[in-house]
Amino acid sequence: MKRTCQYLAVFTLLAFCAPFAAAQKRLPSVRVPGKAATEMIPKQLRFPGVKIPSVPPLRFPVGPQVSSLLLRPVEIPSVTVQTVQTPFRPVIFPGKKDIDAVIFDLDGTLLDSLWAWENSGVNFLRTQGINPPEGFNDQLAQLSLMDGAKLVKEKYNLPQSSEEILRLTLAPIRERYFHTIMPKPGVPELLRRLKEQGVKMCVATASDKELTVAALKRTGLLPYFDFILTCDEVGAGKRTPVIYEAALKKLGTQKKRTLVAEDAL
Repeated sequence: MKRTCQYLAVFTLLAFCAPFAAAQKRLPSVRVPGKAATEMIPKQLRFPGVKIPSVPPLRFPVGPQVSSLLLRPVEIPSVTVQTVQTPFRPVIFPGKKDIDAVIFDLDGTLLDSLWAWENSGVNFLRTQGINPPEGFNDQLAQLSLMDGAKLVKEKYNLPQSSEEILRLTLAPIRERYFHTIMPKPGVPELLRRLKEQGVKMCVATASDKELTVAALKRTGLLPYFDFILTCDEVGAGKRTPVIYEAALKKLGTQKKRTLVAEDAL
């Protein structure tokens, strides 16, 4: 393809210059170096990544007769581009043939709820007259809820207990889990299919247990799961594999036949 483009560009340049050939002997002319001649190739025929070979020095006629030559139409070979369309193949979630159990994340995977947590830690600190540094929310997201509350208390020497800090932080979020948050598209149908096939399912989440149960119960998803496990219960955030190992042990399935469904790693 690259070499074809090279030949096409050179051929076009020669075709462009052909009308001048007959006039070279009877008209005054100027000599154009090879490099400059190469740059005269129309931009439409310059392909990214394709190196146009140098063209030998050319002589172009000059004078009043040249204007008539320049008005002569030049035929440029057309290039046909064929587009091949591949059929759309939807991603199919594995079934009982391939897996025995699935460990589901909650927020962003089962529930469309990430928006409910945006700046939650920062918003609480601002109610205390504190403006935390940029990125502090991302730091809290790597911890369990209780560990995050402890970090806030220690870092800013707050008078409230860790439990009270957590309660105040969750207060505006609580309303959303009890009344607003909904499942992500396709989740109810997927859980129903897996349940019918006999695939075990559980939830491993960094969210609060009470909020998790409330949202899953209200949306009708709770009966599909064998159990719910939180980072607070295992004492570690999701930056470690502790919660997944605990869920695997409780499921009683082989690791190679147990799938983890997460929205982030």
